[in-house]
Amino acid sequence: MWIALAVIAVMIILLFIAAMSNITCTVQYNKMGKDDKAMLDIYMLYGMVRFHYEMPKLVFENMKKGFLLKLEKSNNIRRNSGSTSHTRINKEKAEMWAYDIRVLLRSTAALKKWLQRTFAHVRIHELSWSTSFSTGEAEWTAIATGVLWSLKTTLIGWLSFQVRMKSSPRIAVVPEFKDELLFATDFYCVSRLSFGYAIYAAFILVYRILKVEGGLSDGSVCIAK
Repeated sequence: MWIALAVIAVMIILLFIAAMSNITCTVQYNKMGKDDKAMLDIYMLYGMVRFHYEMPKLVFENMKKGFLLKLEKSNNIRRNSGSTSHTRINKEKAEMWAYDIRVLLRSTAALKKWLQRTFAHVRIHELSWSTSFSTGEAEWTAIATGVLWSLKTTLIGWLSFQVRMKSSPRIAVVPEFKDELLFATDFYCVSRLSFGYAIYAAFILVYRILKVEGGLSDGSVCIAK
Protein backbone atom coordinates (compact mmCIF):
# COMPACT_ATOMS: atom_id res chain seq x y z
CA MET A 1 0.00 0.00 0.00
CA TRP A 2 2.81 2.38 0.89
CA ILE A 3 4.43 1.69 -2.46
CA ALA A 4 1.20 2.53 -4.28
CA LEU A 5 0.85 5.78 -2.30
CA ALA A 6 4.47 6.68 -3.08
CA VAL A 7 3.93 6.04 -6.80
CA ILE A 8 0.78 8.18 -6.77
CA ALA A 9 2.61 10.95 -4.90
CA VAL A 10 5.47 10.88 -7.41
CA MET A 11 3.04 11.00 -10.33
CA ILE A 12 1.23 13.98 -8.80
CA ILE A 13 4.52 15.80 -8.26
CA LEU A 14 5.62 15.09 -11.84
CA LEU A 15 2.27 16.30 -13.22
CA PHE A 16 2.57 19.47 -11.14
CA ILE A 17 6.12 20.09 -12.39
CA ALA A 18 5.01 19.51 -15.99
CA ALA A 19 2.04 21.86 -15.58
CA MET A 20 4.38 24.59 -14.30
CA SER A 21 6.62 24.36 -17.37
CA ASN A 22 6.28 26.48 -20.49
CA ILE A 23 5.72 25.79 -24.15
CA THR A 24 8.17 27.98 -26.03
CA CYS A 25 7.40 28.74 -29.66
CA THR A 26 9.96 30.44 -31.93
CA VAL A 27 8.84 31.63 -35.34
CA GLN A 28 11.23 32.90 -38.02
CA TYR A 29 10.43 34.02 -41.54
CA ASN A 30 12.85 35.43 -44.07
CA LYS A 31 12.17 36.57 -47.61
CA MET A 32 14.73 37.93 -50.00
CA GLY A 33 13.42 38.44 -53.49
CA LYS A 34 12.00 35.12 -54.66
CA ASP A 35 13.61 33.13 -51.85
CA ASP A 36 11.42 32.26 -48.85
CA LYS A 37 12.31 30.43 -45.66
CA ALA A 38 10.17 29.87 -42.59
CA MET A 39 11.01 27.97 -39.41
CA LEU A 40 9.00 26.96 -36.37
CA ASP A 41 10.59 25.52 -33.22
CA ILE A 42 8.51 24.27 -30.31
CA TYR A 43 10.05 23.35 -26.95
CA MET A 44 8.08 21.88 -24.05
CA LEU A 45 8.62 20.05 -20.77
CA TYR A 46 11.82 22.00 -20.04
CA GLY A 47 13.22 21.25 -23.49
CA MET A 48 12.90 17.47 -23.21
CA VAL A 49 10.40 17.50 -26.09
CA ARG A 50 11.32 19.49 -29.19
CA PHE A 51 9.71 19.88 -32.59
CA HIS A 52 11.23 21.60 -35.61
CA TYR A 53 9.42 22.58 -38.79
CA GLU A 54 11.06 24.27 -41.75
CA MET A 55 9.61 25.57 -44.99
CA PRO A 56 12.47 26.05 -47.45
CA LYS A 57 10.25 26.41 -50.50
CA LEU A 58 6.91 28.01 -51.39
CA VAL A 59 6.31 28.17 -55.14
CA PHE A 60 3.29 29.58 -56.95
CA GLU A 61 2.71 27.44 -60.04
CA ASN A 62 -0.54 28.67 -61.57
CA MET A 63 -4.14 29.53 -60.67
CA LYS A 64 -5.29 25.91 -61.01
CA LYS A 65 -2.48 24.16 -59.17
CA GLY A 66 -1.98 26.93 -56.62
CA PHE A 67 1.05 26.90 -54.31
CA LEU A 68 3.52 24.06 -53.83
CA LEU A 69 4.78 23.95 -50.25
CA LYS A 70 7.83 21.97 -49.18
CA LEU A 71 7.87 21.19 -45.45
CA GLU A 72 10.66 19.56 -43.44
CA LYS A 73 9.92 18.40 -39.90
CA SER A 74 11.78 16.63 -37.10
CA ASN A 75 11.58 15.95 -33.36
CA ASN A 76 13.66 14.39 -30.60
CA ILE A 77 11.04 11.83 -29.58
CA ARG A 78 11.79 9.18 -32.20
CA ARG A 79 14.98 8.23 -33.99
CA ASN A 80 15.10 9.07 -37.68
CA SER A 81 12.10 11.35 -37.18
CA GLY A 82 13.17 13.75 -39.93
CA SER A 83 10.84 13.82 -42.91
CA THR A 84 10.10 15.96 -45.93
CA SER A 85 6.67 16.45 -47.45
CA HIS A 86 5.24 18.41 -50.35
CA THR A 87 1.80 19.95 -49.97
CA ARG A 88 -0.23 21.64 -52.65
CA ILE A 89 -2.42 24.55 -51.55
CA ASN A 90 -5.14 25.05 -54.15
CA LYS A 91 -8.78 26.06 -54.39
CA GLU A 92 -10.11 22.67 -53.22
CA LYS A 93 -7.94 22.64 -50.11
CA ALA A 94 -8.84 26.26 -49.30
CA GLU A 95 -12.53 25.35 -49.53
CA MET A 96 -11.98 22.41 -47.17
CA TRP A 97 -10.28 24.70 -44.64
CA ALA A 98 -13.12 27.20 -45.01
CA TYR A 99 -15.61 24.44 -44.18
CA ASP A 100 -13.67 23.51 -41.03
CA ILE A 101 -13.65 27.15 -39.96
CA ARG A 102 -17.40 27.43 -40.57
CA VAL A 103 -17.94 24.41 -38.32
CA LEU A 104 -16.06 26.15 -35.52
CA LEU A 105 -17.80 29.45 -36.14
CA ARG A 106 -21.21 27.86 -35.63
CA SER A 107 -20.59 28.93 -32.06
CA THR A 108 -18.90 32.27 -32.77
CA ALA A 109 -19.38 33.77 -29.32
CA ALA A 110 -17.94 30.72 -27.53
CA LEU A 111 -15.01 30.48 -29.96
CA LYS A 112 -14.16 34.16 -29.52
CA LYS A 113 -14.14 33.74 -25.75
CA TRP A 114 -11.85 30.71 -26.06
CA LEU A 115 -9.43 32.60 -28.32
CA GLN A 116 -9.42 35.68 -26.09
CA ARG A 117 -8.80 33.66 -22.93
CA THR A 118 -6.05 31.60 -24.56
CA PHE A 119 -4.28 34.59 -26.11
CA ALA A 120 -4.47 36.40 -22.78
CA HIS A 121 -2.12 33.74 -21.34
CA VAL A 122 0.40 33.97 -24.21
CA ARG A 123 3.56 35.94 -23.41
CA ILE A 124 5.63 37.51 -26.19
CA HIS A 125 9.23 37.76 -25.03
CA GLU A 126 10.76 38.95 -28.29
CA LEU A 127 9.29 40.33 -31.49
CA SER A 128 11.15 41.93 -34.37
CA TRP A 129 9.96 42.65 -37.90
CA SER A 130 12.02 44.55 -40.45
CA THR A 131 11.22 45.15 -44.10
CA SER A 132 13.21 46.77 -46.89
CA PHE A 133 11.85 47.33 -50.38
CA SER A 134 11.86 49.40 -53.54
CA THR A 135 9.04 49.92 -56.03
CA GLY A 136 11.41 51.14 -58.71
CA GLU A 137 10.19 54.75 -58.43
CA ALA A 138 11.13 57.08 -55.59
CA GLU A 139 7.72 58.70 -55.12
CA TRP A 140 5.85 55.38 -54.94
CA THR A 141 8.48 53.96 -52.61
CA ALA A 142 7.94 56.89 -50.24
CA ILE A 143 4.14 56.44 -50.30
CA ALA A 144 4.43 52.68 -49.77
CA THR A 145 6.77 53.27 -46.82
CA GLY A 146 4.09 55.24 -44.99
CA VAL A 147 1.42 52.65 -45.79
CA LEU A 148 3.61 49.81 -44.60
CA TRP A 149 4.47 51.63 -41.38
CA SER A 150 0.74 52.13 -40.72
CA LEU A 151 -0.02 48.46 -41.35
CA LYS A 152 2.75 47.27 -39.07
CA THR A 153 1.92 49.61 -36.19
CA THR A 154 -1.77 48.70 -36.47
CA LEU A 155 -1.04 44.96 -36.36
CA ILE A 156 1.42 45.27 -33.48
CA GLY A 157 -0.99 47.54 -31.60
CA TRP A 158 -3.83 45.04 -32.01
CA LEU A 159 -1.56 42.18 -30.93
CA SER A 160 -0.48 44.04 -27.79
CA PHE A 161 -4.11 44.07 -26.64
CA GLN A 162 -4.48 40.32 -27.18
CA VAL A 163 -1.30 38.94 -25.59
CA ARG A 164 1.18 39.93 -22.89
CA MET A 165 4.14 41.83 -24.29
CA LYS A 166 7.19 41.21 -22.11
CA SER A 167 9.42 43.46 -24.22
CA SER A 168 8.90 46.28 -26.68
CA PRO A 169 8.48 45.08 -30.29
CA ARG A 170 11.15 46.17 -32.75
CA ILE A 171 9.79 47.08 -36.16
CA ALA A 172 11.52 48.77 -39.07
CA VAL A 173 10.68 49.82 -42.61
CA VAL A 174 13.67 50.67 -44.78
CA PRO A 175 12.93 52.19 -48.20
CA GLU A 176 15.46 51.47 -50.95
CA PHE A 177 15.38 54.20 -53.59
CA LYS A 178 16.56 52.14 -56.54
CA ASP A 179 15.41 51.72 -60.13
CA GLU A 180 14.37 48.10 -59.65
CA LEU A 181 11.80 46.11 -57.70
CA LEU A 182 13.18 44.85 -54.41
CA PHE A 183 11.56 43.26 -51.37
CA ALA A 184 13.04 41.67 -48.27
CA THR A 185 11.53 41.02 -44.87
CA ASP A 186 12.74 39.39 -41.65
CA PHE A 187 10.33 38.31 -38.91
CA TYR A 188 11.30 36.79 -35.54
CA CYS A 189 9.06 36.03 -32.57
CA VAL A 190 9.50 34.12 -29.31
CA SER A 191 6.34 33.36 -27.32
CA ARG A 192 5.55 31.22 -24.28
CA LEU A 193 2.44 29.59 -22.87
CA SER A 194 2.02 27.63 -19.67
CA PHE A 195 1.92 23.88 -20.41
CA GLY A 196 -0.83 23.40 -17.84
CA TYR A 197 -3.04 26.07 -19.37
CA ALA A 198 -2.36 24.74 -22.89
CA ILE A 199 -3.73 21.32 -21.85
CA TYR A 200 -6.76 22.96 -20.27
CA ALA A 201 -7.42 25.14 -23.36
CA ALA A 202 -7.05 22.15 -25.69
CA PHE A 203 -9.56 20.16 -23.63
CA ILE A 204 -12.08 23.01 -23.79
CA LEU A 205 -11.59 23.40 -27.57
CA VAL A 206 -12.08 19.68 -28.25
CA TYR A 207 -15.19 19.72 -26.08
CA ARG A 208 -16.66 22.58 -28.09
CA ILE A 209 -15.80 20.99 -31.44
CA LEU A 210 -17.46 17.73 -30.42
CA LYS A 211 -20.54 19.59 -29.32
CA VAL A 212 -20.74 21.50 -32.60
CA GLU A 213 -20.21 18.36 -34.69
CA GLY A 214 -22.89 16.69 -32.60
CA GLY A 215 -25.39 19.11 -34.04
CA LEU A 216 -27.12 20.71 -31.10
CA SER A 217 -30.71 21.62 -31.85
CA ASP A 218 -30.14 25.35 -31.59
CA GLY A 219 -26.74 25.25 -33.38
CA SER A 220 -24.93 26.75 -30.43
CA VAL A 221 -22.48 25.56 -27.82
CA CYS A 222 -22.92 26.33 -24.15
CA ILE A 223 -19.76 26.06 -22.13
CA ALA A 224 -19.68 26.36 -18.38
CA LYS A 225 -17.64 29.30 -17.30
